[in-house]
Amino acid sequence: MKYGRFARTALLVALVFGAAAYGSAPASATQRSIRAAKPSGSPIVIGSVGTYSVTTGNFADAGEPAIEAWADWVNAHGGINGHPIKLIVKNNMNNEAQAVSLVKQLVQQDHVVAFVSNEDGSLNTGYATYLQQQNIPVLGGSVYTLEPWDSNPMFFPQGMTAIPQLTAIVQSAKKLGYKTIGSLACSESAQCAEANAFLKPLADKGGVQYVYGGLVSSTAADYTASCLAAQQAGAKSIVLLVPTAAEGQTIAGDCARQGYKPAYIIPGEAIGPGYLKLAAFDNGINNAPTQPWFSTAPDMKTFHEAMKKYTNINFKTVEEPMDAVDAWVSGLMFQEAVKLSGATGVPTSQDILTGLSKFNDQTLGGMTGGLTFNDPTNKSEGCYFTVVIKKQQFTLPGGSTPSCVPSS
Repeated sequence: MKYGRFARTALLVALVFGAAAYGSAPASATQRSIRAAKPSGSPIVIGSVGTYSVTTGNFADAGEPAIEAWADWVNAHGGINGHPIKLIVKNNMNNEAQAVSLVKQLVQQDHVVAFVSNEDGSLNTGYATYLQQQNIPVLGGSVYTLEPWDSNPMFFPQGMTAIPQLTAIVQSAKKLGYKTIGSLACSESAQCAEANAFLKPLADKGGVQYVYGGLVSSTAADYTASCLAAQQAGAKSIVLLVPTAAEGQTIAGDCARQGYKPAYIIPGEAIGPGYLKLAAFDNGINNAPTQPWFSTAPDMKTFHEAMKKYTNINFKTVEEPMDAVDAWVSGLMFQEAVKLSGATGVPTSQDILTGLSKFNDQTLGGMTGGLTFNDPTNKSEGCYFTVVIKKQQFTLPGGSTPSCVPSS
């Protein structure tokens, strides 16, 4: 998996600082338009820009097919106000200049009214000011960087952003009885060390003692030294800030051989089926900003039907399945915004913004923890669904009821 992809989901530093790419070869650009089915009104043109290059193993971004499935589903069920969705998806190939160029093209040539599910991590800082000048909103995507999701009035997260996500990590560890916490972060970027340092005051504030912050290389043959250091420091739980589940498995295996079996915390969208392969991850924690893909709650019925009908996503093997739900919820945000705006024809960008301003603890049918956008410059959402691994299976100890971090 390339580092840019990892940076927006698995690595805590991406939650706070963003990161650069590992430098693996990108795939060719993707551009797809969802063909308008019935209804036959003039189309509602929406853009979606993300990092969709596939570089290793079975990794394939689940967000791209999921947002396309949302558009297909909407069009197959009457569209919006009698108008079909025309969704144009583009791959920025993990390049900020490409991301900026694609966004401007979609605005100036394709005349999109909004962007939905922009899964491009910290690359969005390159075009955030431009979209603010153009007054065109972005609904959902990879929301784990501090900005522009929190304070840019054009960016609207589908769930927790950076600070709430970090706070939720601490809150969950404390709730499950872990009084000490440490972290292992990649050594490929100097920003990882900053991420370790950033976690300490949040842990102290949350009543959990931060006792160890180490750096590990994705190419290391053995992690025994890091395991022993964390163990000697007394870390009963470890935040894994590593690029893939495979690396996490190696770390957990090396630690277990030393008799060190901490509870692992897998932040952001990094959680996936790879973490079920070792018993060492039992009691592992993740805080999902939207309903997890494996949830059988009634709210998830339409999602599962659409994924089965319109995608080939294999949720038993895909690296980051949360991307699919995040993308789907981003689409639901768009539908709800149009509804709340009162627009009866093709909505304008201003209509979408008007509708979003009326979000007040919107759960979108229970799919997210509750979104409130009455202050477009302060959108730090703080509710999540706690995922715990038990007997190498994902569980939801709180069911479909979200937990929330204290309001700041």
